[in-house]
Amino acid sequence: RRTLRARYPPPQSMRLSAGGGDDHAEEGRESLLDWPTRQLLPAAPNGEHSRPSRGAMQSLSAALPRMSAFHAGVCLMLSVQNSSYVLLRRYSSGVLHEDASAQAILAVGELIKMGVSWYMIFRDASAGDSKADADAESAGAGWAQSGAAPRLVTARWFAVTSARLLFSSAAMAVPAFLFLAMNLLSFVALERISASSFTLIQQTKIIFTALLSRALLGKILSPSRWRALLSLLLAVLIICQQTQPQPRAACPGAQAEGGPVNMQRAVDGCGTSAADEVEWHAYAVGIAAVTTEAVLSALSNVYFERVLKSTTLSLWERNVQLAAYSLLIYVPMAFHAHPHHLLHGWSAVTVLVAILGALGGVLIGLVLKHCDSIIKNLALSTAIITTALLDHLLFHGPMSLPILAAAGIVLIAIVNYTEA
Repeated sequence: RRTLRARYPPPQSMRLSAGGGDDHAEEGRESLLDWPTRQLLPAAPNGEHSRPSRGAMQSLSAALPRMSAFHAGVCLMLSVQNSSYVLLRRYSSGVLHEDASAQAILAVGELIKMGVSWYMIFRDASAGDSKADADAESAGAGWAQSGAAPRLVTARWFAVTSARLLFSSAAMAVPAFLFLAMNLLSFVALERISASSFTLIQQTKIIFTALLSRALLGKILSPSRWRALLSLLLAVLIICQQTQPQPRAACPGAQAEGGPVNMQRAVDGCGTSAADEVEWHAYAVGIAAVTTEAVLSALSNVYFERVLKSTTLSLWERNVQLAAYSLLIYVPMAFHAHPHHLLHGWSAVTVLVAILGALGGVLIGLVLKHCDSIIKNLALSTAIITTALLDHLLFHGPMSLPILAAAGIVLIAIVNYTEA
């Protein structure tokens, strides 16, 4: 209240009434106490400020559900983005086998994310200037009196902000390389295993994050959290066992009859050892890729917590730095893959994959800024369920009672780990 009174000093008449005779002492003291609050309330038609009415309080209460609706909307968008991004990458690389470069897809996504992040930085700077203008005008010191001029977001502002971000961006080089490896490994995995298996096995990043946090940051987890991680590990092992390639039955005729022709038919036509070996090799590569991606994701989380948590940069400024380093890596690799055409092999599905990849970074920023970890975990849980169901319906992904039970255990383990 003292700060508000210093910022919004009461008029001379009110100060005199407060120090006047006994008849006006109480009225003057109440006027002085209520003066800062009145300055923050909208003015009445006659220019006077008044206390908020019952209707105003009801309007304020009515605004609270809209905030919950915003949280629900962000949660829904993040869930749809997560599941759509995984399913479309599975469809593009594992079903259509498109020839588009993964580096080019990632580069376009980072370019879109950089543009959105610059816009958010511009909006925050404009909002800060507008607030400063309003404070100065309310205090009775206009720009003409103070001799200052409102800061305009011009080319000079952009150059100064870019230089500031450039000189403080060295720490973002490490996560840029980590995200490069993570994104490329996700494309490799989704080309060889189902989208539902990828999404469920990817949740092992929680286990690796806990282990790395204990080893590198010295964090001590409660026994209830270790039990939740053990449940998650056991559920992932069940999923790996249920989604592994099943050996095909040999041809009855090939086993009953001899001869080189029938033996060759047994090997090639009925999917015996040669085909099984190819499937097992692809499955092993996919599982190894998604597991390595989970380890790198955990490492990036621990790195952000250890190195970047103490910086004063906003989330959008970090996104600009990360996108800049990522573009320096992705663009040369994309031109190396297709020297004559950066967008070689692109289709409408490829464009959607790039847009969804950029949208994921923006939505994560909104969740971290306006919501909490509960909203993020809720979006993650619904995305796991949606991805598993759509993968089974659209791409004939694996679906059985043990997989459903293991998926439920994964969701429960995530909730228990969060609430422990």
